Amino acid sequence: MATDTQVSHRALLLSLRSLAKNALQCYGLSDAELKFINYSGNGIYQVIVHPGTKSASTFVPGKYALRLHQPNYMKSEFIASEMDWLSALHQAGVPVPKPFLNQERHWLTVVGENHNVARKRNCTLIGWTEGRFLKNRILPKHFNALGLVVGRMHEQSKNWKRPKCFARPQWDWEGLFGDGFGYGVPAKETHSAIPKVHQSIFNETLRKVQETTEQLGKGKNVYGLIHADLSLIDNVTFLAGKAHPFDFDDCGFGYWIFDLAVLLAHYFSDYINASPLLQDALIAGYKETSPLENIGFEYLDLFIAARYAQLMFFYQSCAIRYPRVLEEAMIEVNKYALDLRRILKKTI
Repeated sequence: MATDTQVSHRALLLSLRSLAKNALQCYGLSDAELKFINYSGNGIYQVIVHPGTKSASTFVPGKYALRLHQPNYMKSEFIASEMDWLSALHQAGVPVPKPFLNQERHWLTVVGENHNVARKRNCTLIGWTEGRFLKNRILPKHFNALGLVVGRMHEQSKNWKRPKCFARPQWDWEGLFGDGFGYGVPAKETHSAIPKVHQSIFNETLRKVQETTEQLGKGKNVYGLIHADLSLIDNVTFLAGKAHPFDFDDCGFGYWIFDLAVLLAHYFSDYINASPLLQDALIAGYKETSPLENIGFEYLDLFIAARYAQLMFFYQSCAIRYPRVLEEAMIEVNKYALDLRRILKKTI
């Protein structure tokens, strides 16, 4: 017998599929094949356009990704701007998913239905990212390959003339640890709710990051449009030895060095492997393609610590805002506090 949770989840997936079908009509893809991939805030579907179908007269036969964006996370203007940047990166030859306009020539497609569990959703359509995910035997060459791509992304970002209406979050100190982005809970309340056993390392990290970012400033040599959520095992695939990043959901304005730090932070956390060979390979690849000479490499470990503290801040906010996930959220807070202690031994 299905539990209430199973029924609720099943109802959500059925409702999302109905929304996805409605969205496809807005792209002229009503006869395309739709495959559910996953749901983790965003609902992700693979869209397959088969040769000889009506859809093939508009879209090249192949695979695409339809995203049903998480409600109350990124604003509509933020999502549209994400598509603007992806389009510009793709045109510049950077291996990222190509975004597609709907039939009304908009990046954003808004769909809704009468199901209470779904509400309205912002939807976007992008190219499918081919390649394989890395799970085992992650080597320096993989870090080097991704460093090459991140360097190209930063080069494009630094030189790109953005549209006047362009808007993305600011991942500065206030965006990472204050009320700049906003997770639905006042930052001071979240800070004070961090478990007492972690308060010292958390506050010391925030103090050091604030001091360092004030020193760095926000000039183009250190600050610009970044991915902000890179992870070798989650949102990067590899094909013929080349890295293909995707999932730009959290892209925004931040420190160039933070993009590299996020990547290393997630790897070190997942594999407990802080080999300098990996870090060196990443930086070598980055320097090969980036025109930026000194983005603050000496602060790399500190920005890795900043990522762990940001994740503690995020999950603590979730624990306060959504009491039903309190236990799971606190597991994450404690996990990243442990990672923070490890990296702080090298920085503070």
